[in-house]
Amino acid sequence: MRALRRWFRRWRAYRQALPYLETCRPQVQRALGGPVTWRRTGGRGRDVVCLALRAGRPAGVLRVTSPDAPGSTPLSAGMPFVSLPPEEKLAREWHAYATGHPLGLTPRPLWRDSRAMLCAYADAAPLAQAVSASGASTLALATDALPHIARLHAAGLAHMDMSLANILRERTGETCLFVDFEYGPAPGLTFSQQCLYDYLRLLESAWKSLRPDERASAHALWGDEFLSTAPADVLSADLTPLRPALGRLLAAPELHDLFAALRQQSG
Repeated sequence: MRALRRWFRRWRAYRQALPYLETCRPQVQRALGGPVTWRRTGGRGRDVVCLALRAGRPAGVLRVTSPDAPGSTPLSAGMPFVSLPPEEKLAREWHAYATGHPLGLTPRPLWRDSRAMLCAYADAAPLAQAVSASGASTLALATDALPHIARLHAAGLAHMDMSLANILRERTGETCLFVDFEYGPAPGLTFSQQCLYDYLRLLESAWKSLRPDERASAHALWGDEFLSTAPADVLSADLTPLRPALGRLLAAPELHDLFAALRQQSG
């Protein structure tokens, strides 16, 4: 039943977005150099994500916000991340792509207005797909992503919804691209805390799908790489405001030593 409600919410959001897709078609076609057709590929009911196809081939990705959709995580929820109003969300994502693309960290931004944003299509797939498609180890992929997250932070960008679903790996190489910067940090969260949350949110999002043997080795594999990758100011950041979003990790006995090491770093 939950899956059916989710499908209906996404279908309704797409139907409501159709008139706007026609409104912005000229700008999208101008940015992509010719006529386009749409193929819906994602969105959670708050946004609609479409592939823009030229001659049947993917050329761009268009995110259309739903102005009337309520945010999923208001400030009152007490989380380290918050839902942003549509225009602010697009501005945050545009800034992330404009900053990250020259460094090979994000897709290339092409066009935006107050309701939608277009980026160039990247021949890449979410790391989460590698788990289901090839049986790759979730823990190994999360560990391999850590240096790429460090590069993102070095560019002055924090994600706030880090997961294997929001990290794309290009099919032609090992380059990783970050997408979906739709959440903002809660007020008062320092940049070091935002970065610490990105690292821990990645493991938190993967934890429920880890096999027992992966959980047992998480500290030795992921944890050691994290402690050697993250800079000192991130490792010493106050964990307190992040705790409401890290329930699985904080309750995991396998990670007791990891959090003890973080407490030691924070002094």
